Amino acid sequence: MFILNKYWKESLLSSLFCILSVIGYGQETKWYDVLEAKALEGRVKAVETADGYARLPLNLKGEVREPVWNLGQDGAGVYLEFKTSAKSFVVRYQVSKGLNMPHMPTTGVSGLDLYSKASDSKSWEWIYGKYNFKDTISYTYEDYGQYPNNIYRLYLPLYNAVKWMEIGVSANEKLEFHHADLKPIIVYGTSIAQGACASRPGLGWTNWLGRDFDQEVINLAFSGNGRLEQPILDLIKQEDAAVFILDCIPNLSVSGEDGERKLTGLIDNAVSTIRAVHPKTPIVIAAHSSSEVPAVLNLKSNADYQNRSRVAEKAVKALQKNGDKNLYWLSEKEIGLDNNSTVDYAHPNDYGMEKIAKAYSKLLKRILK
Repeated sequence: MFILNKYWKESLLSSLFCILSVIGYGQETKWYDVLEAKALEGRVKAVETADGYARLPLNLKGEVREPVWNLGQDGAGVYLEFKTSAKSFVVRYQVSKGLNMPHMPTTGVSGLDLYSKASDSKSWEWIYGKYNFKDTISYTYEDYGQYPNNIYRLYLPLYNAVKWMEIGVSANEKLEFHHADLKPIIVYGTSIAQGACASRPGLGWTNWLGRDFDQEVINLAFSGNGRLEQPILDLIKQEDAAVFILDCIPNLSVSGEDGERKLTGLIDNAVSTIRAVHPKTPIVIAAHSSSEVPAVLNLKSNADYQNRSRVAEKAVKALQKNGDKNLYWLSEKEIGLDNNSTVDYAHPNDYGMEKIAKAYSKLLKRILK
């Protein structure tokens, strides 16, 4: 009997301890509305609070095709930075689309990703969160120490649209949002640049690239719809950017009688649109990253990707020859994907994302010095 009473008391005390731990020993939680606080980074200046969590401003809805608009609601590349004295915090939010895709996990499509950097360091460290994917998704971050002077960077989902988001800390702790004030790196691209098929948001190559630079990286990539279209070009030319990256070749075919001419015309128009406002700002145009991958034997796809890249490279070299000294070409060989780099015919896995990010980082460090 004594043993049973002792076991019952110990179990009760253990349960009470767990409950108190979850609720912070009775402390109230202070919730920060991310949108209301104007905390979002990685978006063009034309996007306002009234546009919600989208990457495109509402006034573009009638100007772009419906798929572009819908994909522009996804949080790819959008993030927030903050400082906090809290030893733990919770992020809760809702999304408007399906949680995952056949070739991409829930953590990448709909999840969050947290990194932290000390004030005297250039290296970002990762903090995993305990996630719960229900109608309201939650990520709990704890057991990472207490670093009130660190910058914390939280990436939003790559392929889902956030409806609302709040960060909760104990009422006696502080949380202050942080904003960068440097010329951004603008990326206009396809599903690969949007982040397919990274296992978590921080491993999408544009986010990976952003941790190598002080500038924010703005992701304007639209899965299957990165086509060098005028409304998006007109949007990005309004930005006083450090560099413009045009990574649209995977969505631009050269098949058909006028295929080569059309692709060349799209590249010429994209460069001239940006040059009309930014005559000397660096522009980088990239080959299809899967143009020439050793040990991948899908001959028809390989030939298609290689043809696109060769036409694009020829167009870029012609513009360079005509005097554009701030136009750069990033080749598939510099990217260096291999047969372990992709999930399917074109989309990189985490290993492939790292290769793409490193290739861009090497080039941009030379350009931006």
